[in-house]
Amino acid sequence: MHKWLLAAVFLALSLPAVAQDRGGGAGAQGRGAGPAGGRGAPPRPAAGNGIEVGGWWARLDDPKESRTGLRFFTMGTGLHATTGPNVILFDADEDWEGPYTTKATFTLTKLASHEVAYGLFVGGQDLDNDKQRYTYFVIRQDGKYLIRKRTGATVSDVAGDWADHAAIQKPNAQGSQTNELAIQVGRETVTFLANGQTVAAQPAKAVDVVGISGLRVRHGLDLQIEGFSVTQAK
Repeated sequence: MHKWLLAAVFLALSLPAVAQDRGGGAGAQGRGAGPAGGRGAPPRPAAGNGIEVGGWWARLDDPKESRTGLRFFTMGTGLHATTGPNVILFDADEDWEGPYTTKATFTLTKLASHEVAYGLFVGGQDLDNDKQRYTYFVIRQDGKYLIRKRTGATVSDVAGDWADHAAIQKPNAQGSQTNELAIQVGRETVTFLANGQTVAAQPAKAVDVVGISGLRVRHGLDLQIEGFSVTQAK
């Protein structure tokens, strides 16, 4: 399995952290034979900065941005995120290679003031430094989706600009929007799904596939996340 070593400065400077033992909570769902087991067993994060789910980290797009409004905690059977800043949220143990599927069901609990994206990322590497890289699949309340890669501070579209897809559910009359998103990493192809329907597919070599899976949530959102899991394919 791919190995990941966290620098010591990661604890002190890089990421807001969390406290709580993992237990059998939402962040531990779906753990199987696939993950690398922490790439050198990084220490569990310490409490603070609004991140309250055991074992999870947060990385802001802009580390100089205020963390005001950022909170990530367990709610009912799932996880709940409110933002503040643009952020990725992840458990460093969810570190995978080979065929696997990352998925979660997202409920936007109230409409945002403008079109703001949320969803999943895979292939996260070097998340503790300026060489960070990952691929993300996100949607907005207008029913559009985007697949994009981040390399350092640079982002690039993988499958063109924002696009509509009928599989993506738009908000209901109460202003709530619920969609199950999944990224299915195969040996040759990566498939992006919404509510069980294929939205797009890309060659595995065109995206990041080896590394950490997690959540991407942009600013000003209130989200309930159910069933976040990463499972190894046979």
